Amino acid sequence: MGAWGAGLWEDDLACDIQDEWNDLLDGGMSPRKATKIILNTWLEEFEEYDDDIERQPDESILYISLAALQLRHKGLTIGIKKRAIELIEKGADLELWEDGDKESYEERKKFLMEFKDRLEETRARIF
Repeated sequence: MGAWGAGLWEDDLACDIQDEWNDLLDGGMSPRKATKIILNTWLEEFEEYDDDIERQPDESILYISLAALQLRHKGLTIGIKKRAIELIEKGADLELWEDGDKESYEERKKFLMEFKDRLEETRARIF
């Protein structure tokens, strides 16, 4: 894992997703279309995992990152919101922080709960 902190953009995968998002939007793409492209690209890559347990941490980072990016652009969609909340409730990517120190694990857990609350408070759109 390439994480150096417990925050949203303190992980290599989340940063890669954000960079791809920025490149697509800088190229004139809409947030809706950028979401579809990023989802298709990363979900296809995640098919290489042996099972859902192995896949869940990266899938969680994908959906949480997309939710944050959509929030930034005031375009949170119902599907992304719902899946991000589901993954957070399942424990999301916490296993990636279990091997580190307890403080980092607790910080990530706190971040996820606060982000979940923010998602639940935000009205999403249907796309």
